[in-house]
Amino acid sequence: MAITDEQLVRVLLRDRETLFAYCWSILRNDDLAEEVFQELSALAVQKRKDILSEQHLAGWLRLAARNKAHELIRARGSGPTLLDDELLNMLEVDWRRWDATPSATLLHSLRQCLTGLGKSARELIDLRYGQGLKSAQVAEKLNRNVKSVYVALTRIHVKLGDCVRSKVAISG
Repeated sequence: MAITDEQLVRVLLRDRETLFAYCWSILRNDDLAEEVFQELSALAVQKRKDILSEQHLAGWLRLAARNKAHELIRARGSGPTLLDDELLNMLEVDWRRWDATPSATLLHSLRQCLTGLGKSARELIDLRYGQGLKSAQVAEKLNRNVKSVYVALTRIHVKLGDCVRSKVAISG
């Protein structure tokens, strides 16, 4: 039996951040990721009769997102270097593991982990993601070297990733 309209909308709204993050992980561009997410949502509505369950929808959305990202880059003739399909296939295993974790749980854990960061780390995160500045703009604003901003953000990402995984594991 196909997924209902209500289930489809609920999943798209509930998992919007996760889907956007997946699109961004492929494209590494906010505007392109948003464009793919919107096309993906419309496509899911069109194809809903072929989608059997919420779990099936999660995998379908990621595969469709990957395909839409490739189409978008081909249509534009240029853009970011996409992640290799082999790497995306390996990452798919990890994404499937996270499918069972509600987005609200992940967001709650992330918010808790963000409060545990030091002042300068929170400032970097706010400038980069809260205000949407590019790393070069963050470096300029803080009068720092761009490479040091990249290194600091990488360390923060690792710390936040470890913290979120730990909190999700603890909460079950």
